[in-house]
Amino acid sequence: MTLEQTLRVTAIRSQNPKGFGGCIFSGKAIDDQGRIQDAGAYYVVKATRTALGGVQVQPGQWWKVSGEPSKRFIEVNGYQVSEWQIDASSALLTRPAGEHIIAFMADNPAFEGVGRVKARKLWETFGSQLYDILDSGDVDALATVLTPASASLVASAWAQQGDSRTLQWLQAKGFDLALGRKVLRFFGPETDAKLEEDPYRLLSFCGTWKQVDTLACSTFGVEEADPRRLQGAIEEACYRLFVAGHTLASEAMLMRFLEAVLGTQSSGFRWRALIPAALSQGLTNGSFVVSPRGVQPLGPLVMEAMVAQSVAERLLPGQDPQLLSFDAINAVIADYETVEGIVLNTEQRLAVQTAAANAVVLVTGGAGVGKTTVLKALYEVYDRAGVRVIQVALAGRAAKRMQEATGRSASTIASFLRGLRDGDLRGPTVLVVDEASMVDIITMSRICEALPQEVRLVLVGDPSQLMPVGPGLVLHALASVPGVPLVELKVVKRYGGEIGAAATAIREGIWPDLPADEAAAISFISAGATYADSLAATVLELYEQDPENTQILSSRRNGPDGTKNLNAICQTRLTSGAKPLMVWSHEHDAHVHTGIHLGDPLLCTRNMWDRGLQNGSLGTVVQIEDEPRQLLDDAGNNAGMAIAWVEWDDGVRRPIVEEMLDDLELGYAITVHKAQGSQWPRVIVPVTGNRLLDRTLVYTAVTRAQQQVMLVGDEQAARKAVAGLPRAHHRQVALGYVLRQLLEGSAAD
Repeated sequence: MTLEQTLRVTAIRSQNPKGFGGCIFSGKAIDDQGRIQDAGAYYVVKATRTALGGVQVQPGQWWKVSGEPSKRFIEVNGYQVSEWQIDASSALLTRPAGEHIIAFMADNPAFEGVGRVKARKLWETFGSQLYDILDSGDVDALATVLTPASASLVASAWAQQGDSRTLQWLQAKGFDLALGRKVLRFFGPETDAKLEEDPYRLLSFCGTWKQVDTLACSTFGVEEADPRRLQGAIEEACYRLFVAGHTLASEAMLMRFLEAVLGTQSSGFRWRALIPAALSQGLTNGSFVVSPRGVQPLGPLVMEAMVAQSVAERLLPGQDPQLLSFDAINAVIADYETVEGIVLNTEQRLAVQTAAANAVVLVTGGAGVGKTTVLKALYEVYDRAGVRVIQVALAGRAAKRMQEATGRSASTIASFLRGLRDGDLRGPTVLVVDEASMVDIITMSRICEALPQEVRLVLVGDPSQLMPVGPGLVLHALASVPGVPLVELKVVKRYGGEIGAAATAIREGIWPDLPADEAAAISFISAGATYADSLAATVLELYEQDPENTQILSSRRNGPDGTKNLNAICQTRLTSGAKPLMVWSHEHDAHVHTGIHLGDPLLCTRNMWDRGLQNGSLGTVVQIEDEPRQLLDDAGNNAGMAIAWVEWDDGVRRPIVEEMLDDLELGYAITVHKAQGSQWPRVIVPVTGNRLLDRTLVYTAVTRAQQQVMLVGDEQAARKAVAGLPRAHHRQVALGYVLRQLLEGSAAD
């Protein structure tokens, strides 16, 4: 459910939470006239920098927010107080209050010497008449507030750069400050003419379709069948395609997305017949490209072309990427086997040899096939050849596991790219990307852009596990291209018995015959008659049997099988009577409950390298301070106030400070995406027929168990998911096609 509500900001809870911009603020619901609608209704909004458009939230402002609401209860002076929390998907500053023009003047270098104080004083003095004063260049009026020199400067700067009518007009039409500034910065004095020529240009500046289309039709009189509107609709459909994970759309798929934009075709507006002409005209505006493969948004096309070119360059004929002779590689492998006391199988040996002979290689395989063993042996070859190894993974937890498994440093892809400096990759180097099936095209294009051609590339992963959360497919697409060096490991070493056999069957799309026996290594326990309640009750009952060794893995966050519901139920049963974690609220002038109790398992949802935590780290609350305790760092400096202590899954006990609370949530149940690459002795997997459930999710969940896995819920939904094609097969991309064209072209040359 999505809620849209206009709020008057009453207090700021956190400005720039997590250090990435955005704001957490509280407010009262108001109508268009500013009247409070319900004095008892209390709202807390969590809005990212993107949702806010870069605007700083301040008390007294009016914001129209839209997002998913959830009701929370906080404890104030021993009483429970309810509040609605909205995770804002969009937020618009709706009350002018001079914020647009104040920020424009204060942030623009042309208005030197006019900061926010002077700009705000101008607005407070003249109000909306300030626009007319600036347009007319009335220095005398400005000089009643500013010095004569500053007044002249402001008038001159406004004449050169300012476009008050457009700024005020965009504000009145509901466009946020960030969009208005982008448009003005891009088009300058031609803004009015450019928007009148094609108002759908605003889509490129992140204006929503509803906003832009309403503006175009009401202000500029654009008709339903106007070619500009149809091209704008195609551009919007392309944006939505990309958000849904596709980088390419067939005509049929494009039509489905267009129907969501333009609505069902009617007798008065038969838009389907007009789309071919609009597609042809769209070739000139640069927002999308039409080819025999289908329609591609320009951005994804560029990203896939960059990745394809980067891979192709490493495979060009005439190069000699062979690191060592065949005999030398085998000698290194033999030494490694002796030290480790193991023997590589034929597939693992081939993987090492292939990686040593090529500048780019894919190493794939299911759970337990020994991919890490291959990497450790391969690193010995790289060391012998004088090649520096850089290890990265998408998530912090995966990077940490990679480091622990190989004994070499590893980082997240984001940290690697953020810390990269000129010259860092000089000399023989190889970049190894683990869990590569989860890497999307945006991330991979950034990697390829950063890597010099001489840097080798090894992608390790399992296409049968979860696909990227973000758009595109990389490992899946590259693995389908003949000519890309690929070694698939198939011999399962870590798994055996019933779990291994079931996992192999699921990976192949075959539903295994599972007993309804809670004592079996792998079983399926059906839910009872009252499905939603009985599913959660069954999961809770199974979890209580051995909570210390059990992890609940869900396909989603919401719903009867979602992490939110299961976490709440588990906490109510297991720790609701335990000591609560309270913090002082200056807003309420009282202690409020954080929602955490002694004994609760916690999940870290953000990388906090300075605290030794990664996105996905799990721990248990083992102590809650009666009063916050002063912490000191190694140099004796203040390091915050400890309010609780958590024993984390790496065996280290660490303090929790209040600033960390936004990045911690209950961890009785976590999503399968968070679990990829991890393992627990005992796993419970609630199963319902939802859109996220597919073969890869079931397979990934099952292979997280070391000793026992119990699937609970709807067996028919599980059967259908496993028998059907993985969701990755429905994602349309062009990367494989583009790479094949490049490789075939180089071979022909």
